[in-house]
Amino acid sequence: MKKKKPNYKLRRNIAKVILVFIILIPIFMINKTKIMHAPLYISNSKYSKTLDAFFQINYNTNETKDILDKLKKNKKIDKVDSNYIVELSNKGYSHNSINYMLLNLTKTELTKMLNKKYDKDFEKYILLDLFEWKKYSRYKNYQNKNPKLTIDEVVTRVSLNLDKDQYEETVEEKNPNSLDALVNKHRYISKDYVPNDLVDMEDGYANNMFGVKEIRKETYEQFKKMVDAAKKEDIVFYAESAYRDYDYQKSLYNDYVETNGQEEADKYAAKAGFSEHQLGTTLDIANIWTIEEGDKEYNWIEKNGYKYGFIFRYKKKFEDITGYAEEGWHIRYVGVKTATEIHKKGISYDEYWIKYINKKSSKN
Repeated sequence: MKKKKPNYKLRRNIAKVILVFIILIPIFMINKTKIMHAPLYISNSKYSKTLDAFFQINYNTNETKDILDKLKKNKKIDKVDSNYIVELSNKGYSHNSINYMLLNLTKTELTKMLNKKYDKDFEKYILLDLFEWKKYSRYKNYQNKNPKLTIDEVVTRVSLNLDKDQYEETVEEKNPNSLDALVNKHRYISKDYVPNDLVDMEDGYANNMFGVKEIRKETYEQFKKMVDAAKKEDIVFYAESAYRDYDYQKSLYNDYVETNGQEEADKYAAKAGFSEHQLGTTLDIANIWTIEEGDKEYNWIEKNGYKYGFIFRYKKKFEDITGYAEEGWHIRYVGVKTATEIHKKGISYDEYWIKYINKKSSKN
């Protein structure tokens, strides 16, 4: 039997493969990091300005510069942007922070950031939903004046313009018919606004001795349900004051000022146009005497009012937010869903509005 001739060609190819592996393995071990980064480097070629994909992995400074130089050479990114990335990274900013700055700051603003020391608070602030770069200096100033506040509380309050003086730089509430309308010492209603669904309140639900009280229809229907439910538990209260028009509020405020002085009046009374009573969804309640925090009527409403859509608008713990001293008699109808959420969260209406209502409408 004839002996089979060896396949020298196959042997040579196998030897070549083994030799290649012998050569490549040390190279791979030495350059493992760069080789592992290769797929991400390729994906970066899709980006012309900010390198979103680039931030998905932690390159060291030398790797960063090397890759950026190659991308610049191939005209994939702007020279200035790449320099900012390296310099901001060297300062200690995270990739998320750098990406935020590149997307939201002008070159002048970026230059200012480069000329400042590393700001660790900045990296915390930008994670907050309400954060706006244009207000950053205001956040920092307010934070310095109120060091006990968390940065979330700082941003929330500045978003509500609480770093401004009362009645300074006011904004008109454009939709006063909405149950979500926000009226405070920074937001006002047009002097001409009058709700178009006002109804008279019956004597059993309001003190009409000095004129029949008016309130918006839905608010009244829900108020009656709440009053009736409370009576079943021997809790009695009624409306002492309800809707007030602009002129009535103006007269009332001026009387407060004349009697008690401007500073004291501003603790309890609103200037005309800045009163929730003009919305037609607000009532001052009483049971012979004005109701205050801690009274049995107050406690019942605090426990049950949200079921009918009502909240206490001016609580003592929210005085620094609302700008008013505690008013245990002042309730506001905001609808059952909103009142329930506020009850669960334990926050003021101002906070709820800026975080959930205003944010939602801004996206629409």
